[in-house]
Amino acid sequence: DKLAFSFDPIKLLLMKKLILPIMAVAVLTGCVKEEEETTTDETSYTVPTTYNFENVSYGGQTDRLDMLEALTSYIKTGHTEGTTLSAQTLNDMYANENSPFEGEVGSSGKDLKSKTYEYTQASVVSLFDSIAKYSGQTGGANGQAGLVTGAGRTVLVDATGKEYAQLIDKGLMGSCFYYQGTSKYLSDDKIGDAVDNETVEEGKGTAKEHHFDEAFGYFGVPIDFPTNTEGIRFWGKYCNGRDELAGTNAIMDAFLKGRAAISAKDKEGQNAAVADIKALWEKAAAATAIHYLNDGIEKFADDADRLHVLSEAYAFTKALGYNADGALASDYNEVLTALGDNYWDVTVNDITAARDLLATKAGLESVKTEL
Repeated sequence: DKLAFSFDPIKLLLMKKLILPIMAVAVLTGCVKEEEETTTDETSYTVPTTYNFENVSYGGQTDRLDMLEALTSYIKTGHTEGTTLSAQTLNDMYANENSPFEGEVGSSGKDLKSKTYEYTQASVVSLFDSIAKYSGQTGGANGQAGLVTGAGRTVLVDATGKEYAQLIDKGLMGSCFYYQGTSKYLSDDKIGDAVDNETVEEGKGTAKEHHFDEAFGYFGVPIDFPTNTEGIRFWGKYCNGRDELAGTNAIMDAFLKGRAAISAKDKEGQNAAVADIKALWEKAAAATAIHYLNDGIEKFADDADRLHVLSEAYAFTKALGYNADGALASDYNEVLTALGDNYWDVTVNDITAARDLLATKAGLESVKTEL
């Protein structure tokens, strides 16, 4: 499906100069005062080495990560011949309705569906119907959905060879976690000048602090990452996997600087940190897509392996479109076009062309064959 976008350009509010002279003087005086305060005030504060701030809460994000783990795990049970999945159960897990999870998962009342990019939700639901229809069925082939078995794995794929589990798991990493973590919670609507940064709610902090914490929650790492990598998952896991060659773990420093800047009311520091977070998160997505394209070249001969890794490459590439401020947000479709839509018909040359194109656009050309 083709990703639709509804992001409107930022509209500049330009006022016509119909102001009385005395008002103009007042505005000028206010501007001078503001400029003096900005240039003379030297903000001093400490940036901690771990995400250990007062009044931090992102339990809803943690619960959503748990929900996606459970959803993906259920989908993968359909990789066993004769196992039929329920579309109703899949939809219930997506919307957190009818108590679909075990234990404490979903107990927050949060859900994945309402936080997924609006114009992607219907395609996710449609995938559930297909997963239920073809789960457990053998005979997957070019033009036919079903199970495909290779030397080391069995996958459930659609008629073009895309693995359903990856379209959901990695797909929601993009359309839910990445989208919320960049385009929503790090937007002006959530951490801009108009957002309350004075009133402290016990356990949550100010509204601006809490929104920033929620963005961090979607990243999937412990508070002392990257020193501690135990339990990292989703974006945190893949970011850490690309760090050696792409330096992506620097995003943690940006999260720490951004949160400290918000608490210290350092707007310049906040803006710089947010820009770094968005750029490094995007870099992690692009580098991971390249990694899986390389896997596609290496594992080309095994149908199940090739379909599996190219499905991951597809989802990570498509994720690039969900960061409204991303440098690559408008380029993902060009890369997918180079790869082609059918992973049964794809050639090594197609995969190489897509990899090289993405590496060039992402500034990762020097490490593209090593990722």
